[in-house]
Amino acid sequence: MGPMGSGDEVKYPPGPRGLETFGFLGRGSAARALAFLEQTARRFGPISSFSILGRRVFLIDDPALIEDVLVTRQHQFVRDTGATLLRELLGDGLLTSDEPRHRERRRLLQPAFHREQVATYAASMVAESERMGRDWEGRDTIDIRTEMRKLTLSIVGTCLFGADFRESTEQIAAVLRRVVRRIALLGPAFLFLEPAALLYRRLFPRGPSLVFRAERAELERIIKPIVQQRRGSNMADLLSILLRLRDDSDAPLTDEEVCNEAATLVLAGNETTAAALTWAWFLISHHPDVEQRFHAELDMVLGGHCPGFEDIPKLRYTSMILQEAMRLYPPALAFGRRPIEPVELGGYTIPAGMSILLSPYVTHRNQRWFKDPEVFDPTRWENASIPKFAYFPFGGGAKMCIGEPFARMEAVLAIATLGKVWSLHAVAQSTVGPAPGITLRPTGNIDMRPIKRAPAPR
Repeated sequence: MGPMGSGDEVKYPPGPRGLETFGFLGRGSAARALAFLEQTARRFGPISSFSILGRRVFLIDDPALIEDVLVTRQHQFVRDTGATLLRELLGDGLLTSDEPRHRERRRLLQPAFHREQVATYAASMVAESERMGRDWEGRDTIDIRTEMRKLTLSIVGTCLFGADFRESTEQIAAVLRRVVRRIALLGPAFLFLEPAALLYRRLFPRGPSLVFRAERAELERIIKPIVQQRRGSNMADLLSILLRLRDDSDAPLTDEEVCNEAATLVLAGNETTAAALTWAWFLISHHPDVEQRFHAELDMVLGGHCPGFEDIPKLRYTSMILQEAMRLYPPALAFGRRPIEPVELGGYTIPAGMSILLSPYVTHRNQRWFKDPEVFDPTRWENASIPKFAYFPFGGGAKMCIGEPFARMEAVLAIATLGKVWSLHAVAQSTVGPAPGITLRPTGNIDMRPIKRAPAPR
């Protein structure tokens, strides 16, 4: 049964108690919720736990234990509360399903994300970034958060649906923004509403969404006609590839499942990369030495031409900027897992069904692995020697983000294309913190002044 205390009680890892545990809910502030998790990990060690309103939550902040959960013993765990909530919008797709469905779906979708296929989207990523740069001409200020959302939306729209469907992609993104706002409102409180949601889904497996009924209907209204138009197409966009895979597979996707995966790709491809790029620009603008070296690398590698897929390995410092931005502000603040049977972790037995949190935000700021962890320093990645899961912005194991190669390439090409032409200066030194939602996005607008750079030497 694991470590036992007096009276045969299960011995749980140490952690905060009483009213202090309500810090987990953050009182509507992601910054307060993150501060609670970080303080808990620092005070109580690599594995801690706390009980709130009758639910016990375990927090793991140790690379070896994180690897245990995500890789070594991943089949002993299923997704936790966040997947239950997203399933109400996206159904049992790649982002929300568990084995064996997840394994089958990932095998089906993987060809669309092979390196050779992803490389074909580089030109579209650069073209959309150039288009955005031209839109900055003559503008005194821009809100970089809004601009990066528009950019990643146009990229995912072009690569997923093809250039003809820009308007449809914007409609989908508007729906998903409403979803993000609602998830931010529900936040950690859904931990306590989840049993009712699971019971409803067991009783009515094909019933309307409990939380996103209108949004789900709107997504189907937008995407299904596009699916019908794309069927039988030989085009190179991701949706056409998905439909060809669907028709050639032994277990083909239904139109509803294609709709689920398309909505998932828009949600993940827009929100996560937009957040990473926004934080990167914000950090660059507050570190002139970083900006100077960033521009010097772009001038040296690119000269007068736009970046291409072949330039990515040469843009080492640019990649390190993004790597460091995702260390400080990882796209996902935490991953939830739930053991399907009692498991021993760090000398404690965790009963089946308990909630386990793995937080990139918390682990990425642990000074055991990163010197001066609060400092933005891209050069720390020049000769970094850290355990594998001291840094895991895209997760790990079989459920690692399938779009990671796409997102990394998109971020490097977008920031290089814009940085080659523009210098972005923060308008005000206002405090910007993390906001709640699907991704770790900034609170409020981040106004910047775009200043045209002198042409790079050829």
